[in-house]
Amino acid sequence: MAGNVQSDDDSGALSEINVTPMVDVLLSLLIIFMVATPPPPHEQIPLDVPQEPKVQKQDDPNSTLLITITAEGKVSLGETALSDDYDTMVDELSKNEKIQNDGRVAIDADPKVNYGKVIRVMAAAHESGVGSVGLASDKL
Repeated sequence: MAGNVQSDDDSGALSEINVTPMVDVLLSLLIIFMVATPPPPHEQIPLDVPQEPKVQKQDDPNSTLLITITAEGKVSLGETALSDDYDTMVDELSKNEKIQNDGRVAIDADPKVNYGKVIRVMAAAHESGVGSVGLASDKL
């Protein structure tokens, strides 16, 4: 790019043009303008929206077991009612083969249920050996 030019004076100063800072500034400005420029007004972005939501069937072997707590405080594991006694509930959950194999369970509680009851069921599930206890939610 730039060559050494011999100067007539003996001061030892080099008379070269250093282009690197200028190129750095120009490239930085180019990037700033590219980012700041809005996209064309009629550009369409393709979206892949699912038409129907996936519905999990109750007899699906890969589904997570659901512990249901009704508004009256009755606890059930699927179709089987669980005891209100904490130690008995832990024993019933630890005897369930699917829970012990999967290591996960979800709790679906009615909004009117006392929060302490939900925590008690979660604690019983953890004590029975369930590694992952989640909370089920309703569709929005």
